[in-house]
Amino acid sequence: MKAALKVQVQTQLDQFRTTAGWSEGAGTFQIYFPLEFIRGLYGESAVAGAESAAKKPETRPPPSPPGHQSKWDVQQFMGVFETTRDTSAYATIIDHDAIFQSLGWETTTFADYPSVCDDNAKMVLMPLIEELDLPNNFRRYNCERLVEEMKHHRMTGRWSERAVLEEFFFALSEIPPEDERISKANEKKLGGLLGSGKWLSDSDHCSWDGITCGSTTVGPGARGMEEEDDDANKKTRCDGKMDVDQLLNIPCPPKTAVTKIDLTSIPYMNGTLINNLYMLTNLHRLNLMKNEIQGTVPESFSEFKKLEFLDLSDNLMTSQLPRNLPSTLEEVWFENNAFTGSIPDDFSRFEALRFIDMSNNQLTGTIPSYFAEMTRLNSLALAGNKLTGSIPDFDAPGMDVLDFTDNKLTGMPDIFPPDLSELKLGSNQLKGPFPDSKLFETLTLLNVTGNDFTGEVPTKLELDDSEEYFNLWRSFGCDKNTLCKSGHNILCSPGYFSPVGAVSELGPCQVCPLSEDELEKKALGQTTCSSKDYIAGDVDGDGVLSEREILQLFYVFTGGREWGTDFQKHWENVNTKTCDLPGVSCGGDGEVIAITPNNAKLCAGSSDCHGLPSEIGMLRSLQIIGLSGASKLTGTLPPEWGKLEKLNVLKLDKCSSLKGAIPTEIGNLKSLKILDLSSSGFTGQLPSELGQLSDLTTLNLSLNSFRGSIPSEISQMKSLKQLVLSRCKLKGRIPENIQNLQQLENLELYGNNLTGPIPSNLMGMVSLKRLDMFSNKLTSSLPAELGLLKNLQIIHLKENRLSGTIPAVIGVLPSLTWFDVSNNNITGTIDPIFGSSSSLVDLKLGGNRIHGPIPNTLCSNKKIHEGLASKYGCDAILCPLGTYSKEGYATSSSECKPCPSGQSSLHLGASSCVSISQREILAMFYDVMGGESWDEELRRGWKTLPNECDWSGVSCDDNGELNTLAFQMRQT
Repeated sequence: MKAALKVQVQTQLDQFRTTAGWSEGAGTFQIYFPLEFIRGLYGESAVAGAESAAKKPETRPPPSPPGHQSKWDVQQFMGVFETTRDTSAYATIIDHDAIFQSLGWETTTFADYPSVCDDNAKMVLMPLIEELDLPNNFRRYNCERLVEEMKHHRMTGRWSERAVLEEFFFALSEIPPEDERISKANEKKLGGLLGSGKWLSDSDHCSWDGITCGSTTVGPGARGMEEEDDDANKKTRCDGKMDVDQLLNIPCPPKTAVTKIDLTSIPYMNGTLINNLYMLTNLHRLNLMKNEIQGTVPESFSEFKKLEFLDLSDNLMTSQLPRNLPSTLEEVWFENNAFTGSIPDDFSRFEALRFIDMSNNQLTGTIPSYFAEMTRLNSLALAGNKLTGSIPDFDAPGMDVLDFTDNKLTGMPDIFPPDLSELKLGSNQLKGPFPDSKLFETLTLLNVTGNDFTGEVPTKLELDDSEEYFNLWRSFGCDKNTLCKSGHNILCSPGYFSPVGAVSELGPCQVCPLSEDELEKKALGQTTCSSKDYIAGDVDGDGVLSEREILQLFYVFTGGREWGTDFQKHWENVNTKTCDLPGVSCGGDGEVIAITPNNAKLCAGSSDCHGLPSEIGMLRSLQIIGLSGASKLTGTLPPEWGKLEKLNVLKLDKCSSLKGAIPTEIGNLKSLKILDLSSSGFTGQLPSELGQLSDLTTLNLSLNSFRGSIPSEISQMKSLKQLVLSRCKLKGRIPENIQNLQQLENLELYGNNLTGPIPSNLMGMVSLKRLDMFSNKLTSSLPAELGLLKNLQIIHLKENRLSGTIPAVIGVLPSLTWFDVSNNNITGTIDPIFGSSSSLVDLKLGGNRIHGPIPNTLCSNKKIHEGLASKYGCDAILCPLGTYSKEGYATSSSECKPCPSGQSSLHLGASSCVSISQREILAMFYDVMGGESWDEELRRGWKTLPNECDWSGVSCDDNGELNTLAFQMRQT
């Protein structure tokens, strides 16, 4: 907490009070307020008097707050505040009575506070925010709200739940609470929380997205608990309607109390947790997974009395694991963070704990033995840490899952839980003979690869989950007596190897010729072989991949068993010929030329998805890859696909789970004509090698997250007709040499951050029909050269920073149907030639600085905007001054409305009205009258001098209001 400013002011305050006109006796006071506050309330004289006796303050008394002379006691007000921090209760102790009495408010009934809440009262209360270490979001509150919070705190020792949620929001989003335009500036980047999500709105906070009040049921988004007893949970727990929790036999929380917070995967949630969150006393479930939350778990979390579920997984949390978490916890999900240190002994008191996942952190030390004594513990996951030592004996009934994968564990236990179904011990340092199969009798999944076991794998183990790939490769013809031997689903036997040490999605264990000494070691689960490389998908072990084996690998990698029954019955039948597989086409020579598994549910089971196999690049006759709409397909675009020299079509559009950069090898696909990677998850810079695709006719990379600029090499794609790079987060200028794309018909670059001018040398793009660059940051004026592109049908340039006037030559374009330059900085008038166009049907010019007159040819045009001019006249083109509409012109659903009293519009085609200053009116006059062409003397000061009364020809009265305006009319 910030230290209070405490200044002994006996002499200084004496002098200040005397010179300020107060006659009360002097005293010694502790000033609790910062000098900035004194300056704001009583003027510089108060600061001077408080700081130094040598500097004489003003002699006139400071003004008393209007209407409160009898209630404001400055002496009392300056001396009443004191604050301490109680570290055991994590609460701020505030002398509420002293605060309210100093304001003259009745502290028992608070009856007087509404009548005294004015700007002066808020001026008094606002310093409390900083000096008492109150939540920053209090800066946004008006006086009434501040007093309500003080009242609530006085009664309960806590802030209101709404205030806590607001503080929570600002801390996580790192948005300054004082930002008055918060919703407009941040609505999009916070996943809609501030818009449709209602956060910070006037609506009841129980209606905010992710907030639940009154209910303690598990509900959607639950993890371990939902799988086991969700139905029973819904019937017995509080659902917002019950009065008693039938499961725990305790009263249900109030229906207006916050019980659950679920803010999963919110963009830009990268702040920290707050201490005051524990003030949500009825909170049962807190789910903040998959954000970028930083820092530590506050120690005040120990004050939660009812918290059962805590999920902070997939964040950026650091430091040691929190101690003193509430003992009511049943589920703790901390995986995929950066927690350090050992697992604290404090966890041993969590008698209700059922699920713990602390995988993929940086934990050290050993696995505590107390985990084995937790009788309710169902799942314990500690994978991906740096844990050492032996695995303790586990004999607790009810334990279902143990996952200690990827640590540095060296010893096996003698006992595993009697009901264990999943055991994952892969990638440790476990050694010695393979354990007795009796340890694993109840298992359905066992992973012990990546260790140093010897001997033989028991063949009696029946492991349902790990049999999947084993049986799948057998269905593809893998010999059960050699490569797919029993036990290979657990570990490759001596003389065999695979990259993971067992049968996997990559294929069966393959033979590794060993010397007699090596065979004698009986090493299980070998991952490498000194005499040969592993060939993924090589089912028959001949060292060469057939087309069928490559396709089987594709089937396995993309979760083929989820594609659909029609695919499965053919793809898993070894007797089905390659060219008879659904989704596969062959040429006359029987070689595969197309992979288009339409309607196949690729990667529908996400745990079975391993991405796109690089081996597809070995299908040298392949011409078409069509995987559009595979939204769950993960992984990256393999560089090896650059070997497909005959590929004509590559469609991976709407594959939103694909990631990574477009490989530079894409430039080797010299036969490619259509490349569509739109609406996916590609990142990185656009490779300049795209320019090598000279036969390409369609390039669509829209709706990805690239960085950098458009490579100039793109101008080398001489055959290109469709170039769509919209909403790609591209920056920089549009390449000047883009004019070399003479075959281009469609140019879409909208929704990026492109800057600079529209290239003026576009006249080379003689085939261009659509020019779409709206919502960028393009500057300068509209190039008149656009009028030379006779095939142009659409010009869409709204929401940029374009200036200058509209070239008349654009209105002559014979095929132009849509012209939209709305919401720019365009000035001047509209040339009448636009009204004579026989093709124009959409003309959108609102949100600029255009002035009249609007040509009569437009006001009577019966084609533009569906002929609305016949009903609204010129309003159908642009709303006149003093009016507005959403579109900037009259439509069938929104006419031009008069501006509210005291407001007007600055230009034609306004979408809103503003309070216009005298200076703005004169500046508009200057623009309309062509001020830039006035003589130098007449232009003197216009729009440059800060006071418009000093502009040439402008005269004002003593109050600064315009009196006369003199300017010279010139003959033309």
